[in-house]
Amino acid sequence: MKPNTRWIPLFAASFLGVFNANYYKLLIITIGVSWMARDHGNNSLLVSLSSLLFFVPYLFFSPLAGKLAKTLLKRKILIFAGIFQFPVYLLGCVGFFQHNLPLVLSCTFLIGTISTLSSPAKYGLIRDIGGNKGISFGTGTLEMLTFFGNITGPVVGALIADHYNFWLFAVILLSVSLTGYIIITLLKVEESEPMENVTETINPIKFLIQSYKWARTMVGMNLIVLGLGCFWMIDAVLQMNLFVHCPNVLLLTNTQMSLVMTIALLGIGLGSFMAGIISGGKVALLLTPIGGTGMALSYLLMIIFSPENLYLFSGLTFFVAFFSGIFMVPLSAYIQAKIEGRKQSDMIAYSNFITFLLLFVASIMFGIIADLLGTEAVFVLLFVAACAVTFLLSWFVPEIREKIKGMKRKK
Repeated sequence: MKPNTRWIPLFAASFLGVFNANYYKLLIITIGVSWMARDHGNNSLLVSLSSLLFFVPYLFFSPLAGKLAKTLLKRKILIFAGIFQFPVYLLGCVGFFQHNLPLVLSCTFLIGTISTLSSPAKYGLIRDIGGNKGISFGTGTLEMLTFFGNITGPVVGALIADHYNFWLFAVILLSVSLTGYIIITLLKVEESEPMENVTETINPIKFLIQSYKWARTMVGMNLIVLGLGCFWMIDAVLQMNLFVHCPNVLLLTNTQMSLVMTIALLGIGLGSFMAGIISGGKVALLLTPIGGTGMALSYLLMIIFSPENLYLFSGLTFFVAFFSGIFMVPLSAYIQAKIEGRKQSDMIAYSNFITFLLLFVASIMFGIIADLLGTEAVFVLLFVAACAVTFLLSWFVPEIREKIKGMKRKK
């Protein structure tokens, strides 16, 4: 496979997998509301529940996922994930056809489980494909496509929801799943040999304690992992809030909401891609406080100038997304650059565990705050979270703190 094309199967299959999961969840949020006999304007409970069921597997199965990525070929793990996704989505289609919400939500849990078990393998392949110099590019592009999937899935789902047709929904869902499987089988990569006699625990609590102690041996690593988890938490809460804020406050249809999602897509894609390019084959941690500051300022302007103005709200959403991409890519690249070989899978699994523990808590908080205080209060919470995590990383991660001091001395 030519150097300029060797990334394509990994990138394309990853995008399609994320797209399908988010497309499926959006249809639950929009169509499932009527099955619950709830008011269409108050869907925060279903948003929270569908997110929780997708996140829960990461809390239980991340240790197992890390162990699998060390003991098996990572390419085979992704192929098996593609195989198992298809029958799960097929079962989900049955649930939609029968208007069976418990079945549909159960499939969300299974999709989250498959995603959990394949995540360390997916990210672990970045170094295998591109070497050390390809980490920032591979990470930036993979994260950019992850966000493309996070946004385009709901965008397409929103368009389908406004003119719902079960057969169109099912054909898109199943054809994307099948295409993703075919594409990942085309991946050609030379991997290091799988490890034997791996004795690490798959008990989530023991895994968390052991991983925390291991990360402490690397200065600042636990804070980097926490910072990356906080980023994903902020992004997930923003997306959940848009699902409720757009129809309830801005009074948008699902199709109009998809336009706001598209703007966010452009922002996160451009931010992630630029972070990968600016890094120039290195891990540019200085970009993280820059991105965090821009993200916090964008939220502040959103609060001050009222999120009820559609055009201003859309513009600020773009900048939130853009700076969040700048913020995140160096953190993810740092984790992959710091750990070599198959042990990298353990750190990715640990990062996933922390991330989805935060997402689990955030989903519960979102459901409570959005119902009791409204979506405007959620934007205030996001501003505070962005400020807190930026300050924490800037002053307590030595590598970032020294880079900031060096920049001040140059001035």
